Parts: sequence; structure tokens; C-alpha cells
Amino acid sequence: MKKQILLLAMVPFIGYSNINKEMLPLTIFSNVKDSLSFEHDIKRFSAGLKFGLPYMAVIGAQYTLPFFDNHFAPYFDYSRYSYEDFNREAQFRFSEWGISYFIREKGKGVYLGLSNSILSYQADFTNIILKNDSKGSGTGKVDMRTTNLRLGLKTAGALYFRIEIGYGFGNLPKLVTFTATDDFNPNHKELTIKDIPRIDGISENGMLVGNLGFGISF
Repeated sequence: MKKQILLLAMVPFIGYSNINKEMLPLTIFSNVKDSLSFEHDIKRFSAGLKFGLPYMAVIGAQYTLPFFDNHFAPYFDYSRYSYEDFNREAQFRFSEWGISYFIREKGKGVYLGLSNSILSYQADFTNIILKNDSKGSGTGKVDMRTTNLRLGLKTAGALYFRIEIGYGFGNLPKLVTFTATDDFNPNHKELTIKDIPRIDGISENGMLVGNLGFGISF
């Protein structure tokens, strides 16, 4: 009689143990599924426009890496601007590549950025007054390189907005040096120096970074 009572008392515990064993794989699968679903909700690729300093406008792209808990995002920006005046046809090209670190949230929110950039200035000069009182022409090009630190904020969603502020460190020239060729005597050449047009936010020691932007994420 005592053995029968003991067996009856053990039945609920044995049944509960078997249920737990059957539920354990389902629980693990559910947790993994929820985790994968959360990672899938992150919009990894972003593309858009920025307006501000030191450029007028740039197009850019960014990708949030699936490593390091989705906090790092490399990016690339590019801009080109051409203009013409009486004795010069010139263009600026700006390219920047770097990485952002989202401090608290994944792929959005407040972030820190570290990058390298090149602002290239190239101009075709005409009607240059040479030392022999003749006129010449020539092409000058200079690259202004900086290492940039920035603080930014990027919103979530398919349509995002961002704001950035920072500073670029580097020795930035104010002059471009090139060889001018006599228009009437190609054998005569002279070393010529011209000013680089003033760019807002740029000094000889570095440049300010400040912009507003928007774009799409998916």
C-alpha cells in the first residue's frame, strides 16, 4: 500500500519533468528566433544627402556592420562642385571615408565618427601675365587632407534625419603652385602661384564640420 501511494505521488513530478524536456528545445528556438527577428529589424544600409560645412552638399552611404553588436557603421561621402570666372575654370572635389560608432542604440541615435577626407582643388588658368610681358596658361591642383572627429545624431526609420558637428585636423594650403606656359612661345614656362578661393570654415590649421542631412534606410 505504501509503495502504491509513493508511485502515485511521483507521477506528477515525472510528467512535469518530461514536459520540461519537451519544452526546452522550443524555448531555445523561440529565443533564437526572437533574437534573429530583432537583428533583422535593423536597417543596415543608409543613403542620403548632407548640406553644410566644408562642402555645399554631399551624397553619402553608410552600412551598419552585423558585428560588435551592430554599433559600428563605415561610411563614404562624395561631392563635386565646378565654377567659372573670367580667367579660371575650377572645381572642388570632396571625398571622405570613415566609421561611426553608435554609443547606445544599434545603427541609430547618438554616434561618434572618425574619418579621413580629401578636398581637392583643380583649376585651369588663362590670361596669366608672365614676366616677359606675355600671357600664359596652366593647370594647378592641390589636395587638402584632414583627419576628422565628429559627433552626430541619426534618427531611426526608413526616412532618417541626421545632424553632425566636428572638426578636421590638418595643414591646409591657401595657395596652388603650377607651371604656366607662354601662349605664344611654348618653350617659355614660368612657375606661378595663385590663391585658392576662400572656403567657409577652413583655415590653414583645419576645418569645421557641420551639416544637416536626410535620406533613406533599408
